[in-house]
Amino acid sequence: MCHVGYGVQIFSPIFFFMSSSEHASSLDIESKASHEAETPAVQEEGKEAETVVADEPYSAFPRPLKVFIVTVASASGFMSPFAINIYMPAVPDISRHLHISSAQALLSLTTYLIFQGLSPSIWAPLSDTYGRRPILVCTFLVFLAANLGLSFTNVYWLLLVLRMLQACGASSAIAIGAGCISDVSQQKERGSYMGYFQFGTLLGPSIGPIVGGFMAQAWNWHGVFFFLSAFGGVYMIFLIFFLPESLRALVGNGSLQPVGVWRTIVPLWTKRTYGTKPKPMRMPPKLHIKTMGFDKPWRMYGQPDVALMIATYAIPFGSFTLMSSCLSPVLYDNYELNSWQMGLCFLGIGCGSAAGSIAVGHLLDREYARAMGVHGDQLNLHHVRMKYMPHFNILFSVFFIVNGWLLNYTIYLAAPLIMQFFASWFAVMYFNCINTVLVDIYPQRAASVTAALNIGRCLTAAGFVAASQYIIDAIGYGWTQTIFGLVSLLAPMPMAWAVMRYGPTWKHRRECVSRE
Repeated sequence: MCHVGYGVQIFSPIFFFMSSSEHASSLDIESKASHEAETPAVQEEGKEAETVVADEPYSAFPRPLKVFIVTVASASGFMSPFAINIYMPAVPDISRHLHISSAQALLSLTTYLIFQGLSPSIWAPLSDTYGRRPILVCTFLVFLAANLGLSFTNVYWLLLVLRMLQACGASSAIAIGAGCISDVSQQKERGSYMGYFQFGTLLGPSIGPIVGGFMAQAWNWHGVFFFLSAFGGVYMIFLIFFLPESLRALVGNGSLQPVGVWRTIVPLWTKRTYGTKPKPMRMPPKLHIKTMGFDKPWRMYGQPDVALMIATYAIPFGSFTLMSSCLSPVLYDNYELNSWQMGLCFLGIGCGSAAGSIAVGHLLDREYARAMGVHGDQLNLHHVRMKYMPHFNILFSVFFIVNGWLLNYTIYLAAPLIMQFFASWFAVMYFNCINTVLVDIYPQRAASVTAALNIGRCLTAAGFVAASQYIIDAIGYGWTQTIFGLVSLLAPMPMAWAVMRYGPTWKHRRECVSRE
């Protein structure tokens, strides 16, 4: 029986003094198939075939290049949350300038979240088939064009449309970045790499509001998008010149030579650790609707362990997003802060998120190594990755609820900011556990499964944000966060238990069907 342990070791994630013995599962049936899934896949006309070379390393990329790819992926993933949060301090200014209510201004955030959730379902399958590099460059072109339009618009409906396009362009990096991590890292090191990747995606909530607050205060809200245009343009040039192709279906473990659009303009670390003379890359299938695989993220919901993990992630993520989205109006109304001051107040959320991401990555790798030493290939991967999730969820919910009441009664500002720091810390540790296990069980479809996760979490967050302002107006900030906090705590519990208990069985059945 899997022991979830909700009531013990509550504060062990803070200090990492976790010396409890590994809980053995009666369903420890995960076989060497989880490791075989890490071998390169060859795609022929949309079908996957695995080839195993006994002495071939999982990645031929030297470690400096692997670190570089992870860094670029992290920086790409930084863009979408950065584009969300740089916007937050400007919400009151947009309301006044366009003569709209706060709820209408927040609707632009809701639409952003909806398209942030839906668009990776297009980009991720394309990147799993046609390569990470060309798809990432194309999507950043969309992001750049949307920001240029937002820099000049003064019409509310056009603001909504361009925010949708902005989300479509920026959000691809989250799914594609996870695919890059799967391309170059094995399970034993994937926790740390996913932590470093998530560091970039979570640095946006820290830096974005500060930059946005400064731009809105120094110029006006249009300055926010002028900055995003310049920043996005510079980064797109960087991608074109330096990002190598890593998709294993095309370049194998990195030992195959990219050509055409898959080749960097300025190659870095061209020497590979495997092979003396690189062979040309495998070419993807011809562009056709049948090979694009747009249905792959949606088909993930047909897998019970994946669907439950997405739901387990999405509900607390909705509350986490609500904490950020509603912060500017309450700071403006209750604390009478200007845009620059409001931007600084988001620092706690961002720093807590970034710290939690790094901390949990090392924790996950340590737990994986320990479990491998005890159970070998028979370890319960779902249990190993999700073992400490209940602790993180309890702590997140407690700090989240306390933060709501502190803001409700306009307590000294430092107090809610400290609560937000710790709420963000434990929320991100919780999220990264699910991110990592999803990539582990679908290493060859990492971008698609991450896109499926993104659909669930962003649509849930959009619903939470859309409803939040009306609920706050009705019952107050404290009761609103109490309700959402309790839902985030109680609803995921049975789903997380079911995944840890039955996940290996579902995975085993899925692998048996795929072999047939």
